[in-house]
Amino acid sequence: MHAVRAMTSALARLCWFCAAQAMTGLLAVLLLVSLLYATTSLYVFAVSQPFVGPGWYNPYGDLPAAGRWQKANFHAHSIAWGGLTNGGQSAQDVVSAYAGMRYDIVGVSNYHSLSASEVTGTFPVYEQGWNVQKSHRLAIGGDKVVWRDYPLGQTAHQQQDIINRIRATGAVVALAHPAIRDGHSLADLRRLSGYDALEVLNHFVAPATAQWDAALSAGRAVWVLANDDSHDIHGAGETGVNWTLVHTPSSAAADVRLAIRAGRTIGVRGQRGQAHLQFLSQHITGDTLEVRVRGPVGRVTISGQDGVARNTVITDSAGIIIARAIARSDDGYLRTTVQGDSTSEGELLLLNPVVRWDGQALGAALATVDTSRTSALRWIAFCLYGAAFTSIRARQPRRVPRARPILT
Repeated sequence: MHAVRAMTSALARLCWFCAAQAMTGLLAVLLLVSLLYATTSLYVFAVSQPFVGPGWYNPYGDLPAAGRWQKANFHAHSIAWGGLTNGGQSAQDVVSAYAGMRYDIVGVSNYHSLSASEVTGTFPVYEQGWNVQKSHRLAIGGDKVVWRDYPLGQTAHQQQDIINRIRATGAVVALAHPAIRDGHSLADLRRLSGYDALEVLNHFVAPATAQWDAALSAGRAVWVLANDDSHDIHGAGETGVNWTLVHTPSSAAADVRLAIRAGRTIGVRGQRGQAHLQFLSQHITGDTLEVRVRGPVGRVTISGQDGVARNTVITDSAGIIIARAIARSDDGYLRTTVQGDSTSEGELLLLNPVVRWDGQALGAALATVDTSRTSALRWIAFCLYGAAFTSIRARQPRRVPRARPILT
């Protein structure tokens, strides 16, 4: 009986010790997370207003003669981080699958890792973000990883901070799957600046055209990307269903970055890496936009401010579909969606918009750090940490020194 009581007592002490260790670890994690938020920067955001100017910027209007349309996927996952990130195959297997579908540019965008591109020699890209809100970014064409994030949720200030950190590495910043878990809300997209592209097509979710229109209507020059976000190359409907056409002279990172930032991209939805819809041209004369496409066209929609469809006149000239629409005075942009007919298995083309501009600055200015509010936030955090530390020290029992024997 004595042995049982001793064993029970020892087990209880072990449980209390483990609980204390777990609590200590949890408090340490919470402290580190709180430090991330306490040391963030607060921003003055650029004004949200429509594009303005006497002229129009047409990203397809003056395509470089040395370039060609190259098929790209910037968002796919392989086995990484010991399998924790849900990639189904090796990086080499992923690259081989896309090579078999004749992709020109293949990116394996594992979370916070460029190792896949280093191993396979493919395009450098990674997915940034380890937060419950799914506020993720694709860092395209850079050579450094931004590890910092805000895991428990993000306001526009934290999102802007991450955008700025990725921009500082030289990478293109594309907001990934903005509609998943409201990772980037419509309000966020109207406030944020400095991001270059939006992943409008992603196989996990419906086209994020409402999010794209929110950004464009707020005067953000944000261009289309379409990606698979494949986690399993053998999964139905995951691979070879969305891709980006990039007009660039080469697949070198510098050329691709330049092309994306200039808006020389087209979002495509197809099957097995193939689509029959073909973009031919986009021109704007005065306030009249004209788009020409070829293939099994079912519908062409030209949308203006706030994503509202404009009256579009469609003609067929020897198999070439010509769509025309006139911008209203309050339209800051016009963008075109081409949907395939019933024989095309849901094919889709998303063209980048023409936007009003003054011939110099395109889109909103960058958000700037609000130094006074940022300093105030950090002083408040410092005081709170100091008060908490003092309170903890005050609650600790004081040790009473042992009485020393009096020698006689």
